[in-house]
Amino acid sequence: MMKFYVRTYGCQMNVADSNEMGRHLKANGLVETQDPEEASVFLVNTCTVRQHAEDRAFSEIGRLRHWKTKRPGRKIVVTGCAAERTREYLEDRFPFLDLVVGAKSIEDFSQMAAQLLDRRETDEELDYAVPSADDRISAFVTIMRGCNYSCTYCIVPSVRGREIYHSMEQILGEVRDRVAEGAREITLLGQTVNSYRHGSYRFAELLEGVANVDGVDRVRFISPHPYYMSDRVIETMAEVPEICESLHLPVQSGSNKMLRQMMRNYTREQYVSLIEKMRKAMPGMTLSTDIIVGFPGETEADFRLTLSLIEEARFDWGFIFKYSPREGTPAASLECLPQELIEERHRECLELLDRVALEKRSKLVGTTPEVLVEEDNFGRTRTNHKVHITGNVAPGEQVRVRITNAQRATLQGVIENGNITFENFREEDSRARTGAG
Repeated sequence: MMKFYVRTYGCQMNVADSNEMGRHLKANGLVETQDPEEASVFLVNTCTVRQHAEDRAFSEIGRLRHWKTKRPGRKIVVTGCAAERTREYLEDRFPFLDLVVGAKSIEDFSQMAAQLLDRRETDEELDYAVPSADDRISAFVTIMRGCNYSCTYCIVPSVRGREIYHSMEQILGEVRDRVAEGAREITLLGQTVNSYRHGSYRFAELLEGVANVDGVDRVRFISPHPYYMSDRVIETMAEVPEICESLHLPVQSGSNKMLRQMMRNYTREQYVSLIEKMRKAMPGMTLSTDIIVGFPGETEADFRLTLSLIEEARFDWGFIFKYSPREGTPAASLECLPQELIEERHRECLELLDRVALEKRSKLVGTTPEVLVEEDNFGRTRTNHKVHITGNVAPGEQVRVRITNAQRATLQGVIENGNITFENFREEDSRARTGAG
């Protein structure tokens, strides 16, 4: 039996794309393996957002020449954003590749895979296709592709194209499929996920629709843009119990000058006002973010404004990126700051964010949140905190955990009262949201 192995670089959108392509390979009779030496097909899903990620993927591809020669008939497939941006370069540099599929062509992968493997899948086989084990409890569902924004540092719009939205019917159908396969938590994916629109439907209606699918117990979404975080979306998050009170909302900088140069379409003041509104609607919500340090033209004063925003916003965690110029973006022509300065600012920003996050996380010691177990002894709260659980638990179980310790990246806890049903959780959550009881 033929086996395939997947190596994914980059964002959660790429993870979702890898899962989708994996399902098509399974529909063609292949079985996924975690050991590349067992595989007959090696799929590399690339990222091009930063040069480092692209370089790592290209190094991996170069090493695969030897892997391919070790067994006749092995095939190498390269997909993703770097494949879209540098297809001709990849085919010239690595002539041993069997298939290069750009990010804009992921939805055509089924036909390409069938041709590569010299057979076509049947409807019966497609229905049988299942996701990898890691995708069972918490599943990603892509609701759109592309991006209509023109952030000056970002290569994504040119490699993924303009926004194309899946229909409500198509999305809800995929959600039902993932639930039938065992998923209890659904994360909706899009580059600017809350800009979703299809016919008369907007993102708030989609959230409600997904939450109403039988078997869906938790709903999340990434990554939203502050501009599209409407009052209607906030109200829906606050009122629909299945939607988790946790949000990753990229800010990128605390300086209005930098935000203008990045073409982010909001000010610091608007961002702060927005998160205040969300926290008023959902008092216990957690907030994470993305920040870029060292963007061309960033002065010491600009950087200090970013640090002060971290203090003011009190982010629960975040991702700090060192600016990396990408060819083809408007910012690529700007003069870069010295690398040593970028490194220093990255370190200082990261230290502050970690300190603020640990201060907030430490306040959770003694609380008893609900935790959905995703793997042995690990699970996540509704607020997206990862918890190491002491006690006998299994993936898919819902347990009440008493938090005993807080660390930089995780919480630790013990099972409080054994397994608890989702119905009980929902009743408690409803009382908490309304202030009853």
